Amino acid sequence: MSAKDRLFDTYAEWRRWTEEEGDAIRQSDWPKVHSCQRAKLELQPRIMKFTDDARTETVGTGTRWEDIEKDLRREVASLIQLETRNGQVLDTVRRLAQAEQAELDRSRRQLQRVRSYAPVRTSVWSSYS
Repeated sequence: MSAKDRLFDTYAEWRRWTEEEGDAIRQSDWPKVHSCQRAKLELQPRIMKFTDDARTETVGTGTRWEDIEKDLRREVASLIQLETRNGQVLDTVRRLAQAEQAELDRSRRQLQRVRSYAPVRTSVWSSYS
């Protein structure tokens, strides 16, 4: 397998992890989101190595790096769109969670106020002592 093929396979793996990450975000599966992000982090050194290898490989094969780079840019642009979409979904989930938290806080404060106005009742047992 050529270095170029390994490079594009690695980007395809990044795409799979990003799609899984998006599903996990929508399901609020935060451990899965974390594992997807960790997997993508581990792909970065491979991408750097395979990019260098592919660039070196073009010298021996007579392939123009500019042609490969054009395909790479298209792939990276597509991945950036996926990552951006995941970020937008995450932002929406975060805003919904914050709104829910604010509503729970309002309810808690309301319950505290209700309790403070409720009459204190003595125990029935204490009246027979």
